[in-house]
Amino acid sequence: MSTPSSTATKKPTLPPEPAQAKGTRKKKRANWRKLLFRLHGWLGLNLGLLLFVICLSGSFATLSNEIDWLLNPDQHIERPAGAPAGVAGYDWTAMHDSLRKAFPDGRNLGIYAPEARGSAALSYVETPRGQRLKVYLNPYTGAVQGRTSFFNVQRFFRSFHRRFFDGDRGITLIAFMGFPMLLLALSGFIYYRGWLKQMVTLRRDKGARIFWSDLHKGAGIWGLLFTLLIALTGIFYFVELGYIAADNYEALQAEPLPQVETASLDDYGPQPPLLPENAYAETAREALPGLQVRSMRLPRRPGGAVYVDGQRGNPLTRDRANKVHVHPFTGEVLGVQKSSELSTVPLIGDLVDPLHFGYFGGLWTKILWCLLGLMLTFSILAGTYLWVVRLGDARRASKDAPRSLRPFSWLRGAVVSVAITLAYFVVVTSATVEGIKEYAPQRPAPQAVVEVQAGPYRAQIECATPCNPAEGAALTARFRGAGMPNYQAATFDAPDRERSPDTLQGPAGAPSATVVALPGDTLQMRIKERSGATHTATFRVPSGLQAATVAEASWPRTAPGVWWVVGAFAVFTAGCLVGWLAMIARAYRAAQRKNAQ
Repeated sequence: MSTPSSTATKKPTLPPEPAQAKGTRKKKRANWRKLLFRLHGWLGLNLGLLLFVICLSGSFATLSNEIDWLLNPDQHIERPAGAPAGVAGYDWTAMHDSLRKAFPDGRNLGIYAPEARGSAALSYVETPRGQRLKVYLNPYTGAVQGRTSFFNVQRFFRSFHRRFFDGDRGITLIAFMGFPMLLLALSGFIYYRGWLKQMVTLRRDKGARIFWSDLHKGAGIWGLLFTLLIALTGIFYFVELGYIAADNYEALQAEPLPQVETASLDDYGPQPPLLPENAYAETAREALPGLQVRSMRLPRRPGGAVYVDGQRGNPLTRDRANKVHVHPFTGEVLGVQKSSELSTVPLIGDLVDPLHFGYFGGLWTKILWCLLGLMLTFSILAGTYLWVVRLGDARRASKDAPRSLRPFSWLRGAVVSVAITLAYFVVVTSATVEGIKEYAPQRPAPQAVVEVQAGPYRAQIECATPCNPAEGAALTARFRGAGMPNYQAATFDAPDRERSPDTLQGPAGAPSATVVALPGDTLQMRIKERSGATHTATFRVPSGLQAATVAEASWPRTAPGVWWVVGAFAVFTAGCLVGWLAMIARAYRAAQRKNAQ
């Protein structure tokens, strides 16, 4: 029986791929890259000027606190001899005591530790005139070193960069720009080949167009990771706006920490005293070992907790990622939050701001972020210029080309989009002027009506200007004495009139209500304690109160030099835009001369 010879099985040889198929694939790849290139150009042409202004203001915003420190001597401090350096030597009790003495009728909105060595602590104080002040304190002695309005260089750049002073429309538009910025970064990087070579190529002897092209490509490659970071964090801000609009912002936040149990408040009396603020800081450090206390906020009402937050070994997160709630009357810990235990979404929310503005590493990362931001800013401007020039060349070259190979018809709307952008900047300029004025006092100080005593509570009744009770006036009960008023409810009532009492709303120490009453009418302030006991005080609406004219908004009081910085930014931005338009006009005239030859 013969056996077949064992021969190796040979793999069948496939016929060679037709040259036509290879050419088709190459053509598809070329068309895909051309599409990507045109998308990059369309976004730059139509949105470039808007992105330029956003990125320019954001670059300066990174160093805005440092600019304020240079301009305002009140922000410079000296550490007393023998006092421990840094957070260990901060006297939170002294700072709060100084604020109470300097602003007896003001409301302390929180105290924030210095950002750098040699800087003052910062407190926000709301005055009876409705104005918010920035108050600068020596963190070691508590001494008040100075005050300004809420407006300064930091507030200007932060508000301008965030919303163009244009309300919801501005903040939505700017946050949305994260999407086109992301597409610009990715489309440019994917399209251009040989990016390693482009990183070190800058030809100065090949004409302006080649120079700006090399600069645009090189800056885009060097700053690619930075651009992606800014775009992605901007997109997160846009997502936040969506949750806020849907009234579901809590979905992005960590589980809220406990407050004081309302049922226990009756145990502390009508006006329980707060503990020394240093005790709250020490309690927070014991609850979170290693915590460097960065800010403290006292509660507005008895049921609220003392809020303490700070850093604890992770500078990439906001201070609020590590926080402690402390009972204001007993000092016990109500709740603790650690950045290391946050779930993914809240952790991202606390990472976004430090990464977007670069303050996670102190001054050096701020400087780096500013330089990278400026590089991105002028890369955008250069790219927009190049595309306008390229568009003119492409149109001339494509007159006899097939329609499918001509530039996007959308590109022809670039002039319209630029005109719309420049027109919007006119609106932004007007909105910025009005927005800055809003930081000035918007109304005169309230008028004192009478001082009343209702049981253990003593309060001064004030009428907000313009005070015209017959048409409805805002009356405030400003409680006097140490401690926090601990009542269940407070109302204004007119016994001689058949209407429901007006419930006082707002901070426990200075709640207010809008009351309609005629001069000579009897009003009654009724305070209900948590035990159920009720105290009343009766007073008459004085006939001498007259409607007053509200003072027109003036410019806010701010540190010397702030206006120079704001003006310089406005001039510089306008100069860049005018210079860009001049370069476009010159390129257009050069093209016209070339066509005429």
